[in-house]
Amino acid sequence: MTHVFVVDINTFKYHLEYKFAGTGAKDKQSSFLFDANVSYPATTERMLVGMIADISRIRIGDNIIFYLQSANGDPGMFYGVFQAESLPFFDENDENNYLVDKLKKGLSFRILISGKTVYSKGITEHEYLDSLNGKNHPYDLCWSMIYRKLKGNRGCTMIMDYEYDDLLEKLKTKNNNTILDSTNYTFNSKTKEIETFDEKRDYLGKQTAMNIKDRLLYKFNRNNAFETHLQAYLTQKFDSNDYKDVLLPLKNEEVWIGNEVSCGVGMQRIDLVLKQETENDVFIKLIELKDEAPSNAIIDYQIPWYLEWLSYYVVPKYAHKKIHVIPCVIAKGKLSNGLKDHYQKFKFNITNVDVRNLEYIGFEIVDDKIELNKYL
Repeated sequence: MTHVFVVDINTFKYHLEYKFAGTGAKDKQSSFLFDANVSYPATTERMLVGMIADISRIRIGDNIIFYLQSANGDPGMFYGVFQAESLPFFDENDENNYLVDKLKKGLSFRILISGKTVYSKGITEHEYLDSLNGKNHPYDLCWSMIYRKLKGNRGCTMIMDYEYDDLLEKLKTKNNNTILDSTNYTFNSKTKEIETFDEKRDYLGKQTAMNIKDRLLYKFNRNNAFETHLQAYLTQKFDSNDYKDVLLPLKNEEVWIGNEVSCGVGMQRIDLVLKQETENDVFIKLIELKDEAPSNAIIDYQIPWYLEWLSYYVVPKYAHKKIHVIPCVIAKGKLSNGLKDHYQKFKFNITNVDVRNLEYIGFEIVDDKIELNKYL
């Protein structure tokens, strides 16, 4: 799986030299991670918890790409390839935040990285996102990053496997397939190239675990909105023994996971997407999350649009395999008899795709344990 981190001309060299990637929100602190019962502005909290959900997708060994923002007339550029060496951790955005004096910004949510196949030269936005060389259909473009650019958000964005393959080929071509032979790197802001670095700089910052569960329980018990918290919790726990039997189509295969997956130039986003592959099959699970009881509108309007978009932009990339799509709703409690009948009648056809019956998973909190139970 591959994740793209946004950096600027100042921060990039420190990411490389100290071997970490991160995301954050200017001067915002996340006191609710230390004290689950603290009062906190709801809008700001949703933004921060969304960042926690983003970085919580990452597992050790995942690919890490850096996107250097455009500045002073220079285009934005993509650099790589690095890999995750730790699970995500938290370093509060205060005066003790590690490297804040150098970064000039607070990056609270971080991972450690190492070089994988590191190329000196990056590729420009135009080369990766705009160029039609080798592209025969709209679905060949890197929509994950195009949507991010259109909406101007997400400091840590996942891209699909085939989008990564395209990026990697372009990096290889740009660099004549020459990889930097080193374990230590820096960034030359004049040449706009990654260079080997003579020094070895250890990362010495705090690495506090990001426990979102206690805050989710606090929100639940107060009847506050907590959909973003539930999403963050599931990105942390989707492959745990507690939940993988109910969430994953294939219990023991590698998982690609996306959260807030953009599916249009408007504001439509799929809460969670899980994708697993075998030699002959692809399983794609689309999940709509609700922090309240479910409704008809979810399957009358939202799920059909997600499936239609999937049929246009994702399914064609896997035409060489048998594709299985599983629409799923995770919401509070069981289905009423009327809703159960309505949900069971849901059907959606995609040519040459096995679209499974709609799944409904109800969540309940019992003795501070979050239980997921499949009812359809």
